[in-house]
Amino acid sequence: MNRIQMCEHSPECSNGVSCQLVLENGETGLETAEYYCKAHLVLRIWEVENDSSMRAVSAEQL
Repeated sequence: MNRIQMCEHSPECSNGVSCQLVLENGETGLETAEYYCKAHLVLRIWEVENDSSMRAVSAEQL
């Protein structure tokens, strides 16, 4: 499921505020950026904290 589409169709995300989350893969060391509304950013950070193979590097409002 594409989280960005989920955010675009969710009433909690209709305020137009978007955030960037940078994740690091603990196995490869590669960093990736993901984009969410504020409401889904919190959920995604919770998911990452429960995944030992990923680490949140930074999160910021765009």
